[in-house]
Amino acid sequence: MLQKKAEIFLDTIYPLLRNFPQSEKFCLCQEIKQACYRVIRNTMMYSALKMDDRIHYLREVDADLKLLLIHFGIARNQKYITQKKAYELQEKISELGRICGGLIKAHYSKK
Repeated sequence: MLQKKAEIFLDTIYPLLRNFPQSEKFCLCQEIKQACYRVIRNTMMYSALKMDDRIHYLREVDADLKLLLIHFGIARNQKYITQKKAYELQEKISELGRICGGLIKAHYSKK
């Protein structure tokens, strides 16, 4: 479920990045894309491994989601995205974060 949500999240982000200024195409846009790719890759790794090896990938996903919140905060402050769009993105990132947090909590409660 986490992987599916992460993949859908990209459908929202890619069109948005086209509106960023040219000066940010290889800086902020690239950082956002890379963080999204890492979220998807790490969710795939989480799904593919045994329970004991999974927690590392969940922590990576959590860190990249926090990084995305920061990047979109910068984009909002620089007026590359609207307040409304920033809020929508924050909600989607937070939803992924809650799923990830629940999986991390479940991992530690099983030990």
